[in-house]
Amino acid sequence: MPEDRRIVALYGKGGSGKSFITSNLSYHLARHGNRVMQIGCDPKHDSTALLFGGQALPTVLEAWALRHEAKAASLVPEISDVIYKRHGVYAMELGGPEVGRGCGGRGITLSFDLLQQMGFDKWEFDYVIYDFLGDVVCGGFGTPIAKSMVRDIILIGGNDHQALYVVNNLCGAVRYFAEQGGTTRVLGMVINRDDGSGWGERYAEEAGIDIIARIPLSDDIRKKSMAFQLVADDPQHIGYFENLEYAIKFGQSKLPKAVDFEAFSNDIMKARKFGGLEPALEEDLMPSQLECMVL
Repeated sequence: MPEDRRIVALYGKGGSGKSFITSNLSYHLARHGNRVMQIGCDPKHDSTALLFGGQALPTVLEAWALRHEAKAASLVPEISDVIYKRHGVYAMELGGPEVGRGCGGRGITLSFDLLQQMGFDKWEFDYVIYDFLGDVVCGGFGTPIAKSMVRDIILIGGNDHQALYVVNNLCGAVRYFAEQGGTTRVLGMVINRDDGSGWGERYAEEAGIDIIARIPLSDDIRKKSMAFQLVADDPQHIGYFENLEYAIKFGQSKLPKAVDFEAFSNDIMKARKFGGLEPALEEDLMPSQLECMVL
């Protein structure tokens, strides 16, 4: 593997803006003369759609399945079948099964095995950017963390409970594998659709991670993203991706701590405290049986 290659994984909740941020970051890096590979690691295989104007790329798993059906001598996809380029970015989608038809995590694991057989370690890129789904518990999606495949991960959060809850779970995963000898750390968090409420900042301070970019809640960004338009070359928005580039080059990765759930809900998110838990009894579940016993 080229020693000067930077490999970064972006993780976050589905719908948090991971693919938007990843694609614009890849585009920004390529515009400045870097060789960039973006790898979509979501079964929906839509990470690279923004780069290709809404067009879906053939996936590694689709190419593998076609070769399997054709009883090909080798099941390893050809590079020209799965890697495409636009705006100076080389891109590919690992893919996954249709909804309800298989395990996405197992598909990710198989795809990484195929990448190695395709010669991934010899590919010459300045940056390899993974786009990973973070709100699942299946081990396949945690492969880069569990196997220390990346030194740095960037967390995509926001100022809402669900996005930060996923970020907190990912911080817990990083710490767990670090205690087993893993070397992956958190480079920082992006607060996407920042409304100024400050929840993301409160969480980051408690978890011991940095805020490396704040992307505002913007109608202009929303409209351009929905129209598959990149914004990283727009003077109004380029600064967000310059901040990310600076963090990747010069930032200090940290070992985070996962915040206790009650502290997360009550102290950070300022949720209302509803009091203690009332346990259910067996007679609560079968009231008709109780009535029969009384009669």
